[in-house]
Amino acid sequence: MLRLLLFRARRDRIVVPIWVAATGLLAYAGAAGVQTEFPTDAGREAVLQVAIATPSLLALRGLPDGGTLGAYVYFQVFCYVAIMAGLMSIFLVTRHTRADEERGRLELVGATPVGRAAPLGATVLWGLVANLALGVLVALGFQGGGLAAAGSWAAGLAAAATGFAFVGLAAVVAQLAPTSRAANGISAAIVGAAFLLRAVGDATGTPDFDAITVTSAWPSWLSPIGWGQHVYAFTRADLSPLLLSAALAVVAVVVALVAQSRRDVGSSVLRERNGRAAGGPLLRSSLRLAWRLQWPGVVGWALGGLILGSLAGTLSGSLTSAADLSDQLQRVLELFIPGGKGQLVDLLVIAVVGIAGILAGAAGAQAIMRARGDEADGRAELLLAAPVHRSAWLLGYVLVGLVSAAAVALAAGLGAGLSFLGTEPERFWSSLGAGAAQLPAAFAFVAVTALVFAVLPRATIPAGWGLVAVGAFVGQFGALVQLPEAVRDISPYAHTPQLPGPDPDWGPAVVVVAVSVVLVALSVLALRRRQLTT
Repeated sequence: MLRLLLFRARRDRIVVPIWVAATGLLAYAGAAGVQTEFPTDAGREAVLQVAIATPSLLALRGLPDGGTLGAYVYFQVFCYVAIMAGLMSIFLVTRHTRADEERGRLELVGATPVGRAAPLGATVLWGLVANLALGVLVALGFQGGGLAAAGSWAAGLAAAATGFAFVGLAAVVAQLAPTSRAANGISAAIVGAAFLLRAVGDATGTPDFDAITVTSAWPSWLSPIGWGQHVYAFTRADLSPLLLSAALAVVAVVVALVAQSRRDVGSSVLRERNGRAAGGPLLRSSLRLAWRLQWPGVVGWALGGLILGSLAGTLSGSLTSAADLSDQLQRVLELFIPGGKGQLVDLLVIAVVGIAGILAGAAGAQAIMRARGDEADGRAELLLAAPVHRSAWLLGYVLVGLVSAAAVALAAGLGAGLSFLGTEPERFWSSLGAGAAQLPAAFAFVAVTALVFAVLPRATIPAGWGLVAVGAFVGQFGALVQLPEAVRDISPYAHTPQLPGPDPDWGPAVVVVAVSVVLVALSVLALRRRQLTT
């Protein structure tokens, strides 16, 4: 067991430290930025008074509990720290379980004198170690940003417990899903569902304006992210909700072990549907093959974007109910949306569809990662042995990535537009335009991931997810943490036109598209000049 644990640590010696360091940096930057932006309790309390009167803001950010510096930072940052911990955990577990099983590695390990449960047990232990390290970095980040030590360590423990809960859930999904791609997709959807449950629970909670806090509704108590929020690390420091995270992780791991003991190596609880042996015209090109392999994932990502976009109309009612606070609410909402200017509902649509834009970038990048998986597993070598040109092969995956990103972004705009049909039907086309405005940034991540794949193939998957995470952080929090404008401009999301809005600036977006085209061309040239690697 110990050797398997050390082997997993060695394999992840680059990927996991990047996730841990990035999450700790998010905690530090959030604490330092808020302390600079809102140095007084009065200023923070004024913002929070408006926030708790506006459920849409609670859905986007978190659960306030007073106007102290630590409480305000926890309200702003913890949900996103928890998402980082969750994503790190599910990718870690899938890589060492279902992905290794696909590649035959677990069968080789099983041929040695180790117990059948040892590989899964070592993976769970490694997930626990990784999340404890993440928790330590989060605590040090908060503390380094000027927050109290006790609250910082409580926040770090909450982040670690949340991540470990997702370790258990991902272990169960790895037994259910037939492929690593499906396992990652289902597990990522679970993380998204946890965020949405928390968002609904916080938005429909009961506000207390005197105490500047909100008592969340029951949906928040169905989410590991919600449990972490209820620790209230810098005010009450109640660690009892983390017992739910620990219990969920333990129960899920037991279920995963039982499921593993009752199935054959290489099989799954959910069976994969086999396609026809003769694909006919659908398989007469590498592009059609890439599309056939990935279209279910594209549909899944698009449905997620549609559901997320539909929240815009649902949450907009809370803005009209706070009309007496409109001037102050305008200023506060612009704080939550860096660079945002315009009407209240417009800013809400920008915020919601902007989150979908991040999903679009992730969906597009994942399509390129599939090309790396095919190369590593030897399928690309077999395909390229036929009369298939390397350039056409890569461009097929790039095109699928672009379609995937466009499907998510436009579905989010469509969902937002449909959600307004009953109240403000004139917003349908502007909301659809907000989805279209996300396309340049999403396409940029397809191009960057393609270039990494062509130049440094072994770094494709960690670099692909890492670049999306860094771009999202800089785009969403760059202004809040007062990053220099030159640094913020690195993120493609910083150049997204503000739609709906009176005067959207499409110039930077055009530049982003032009740069993306150049990067794709460079990736095609680089792929033609390197050897295939496993």
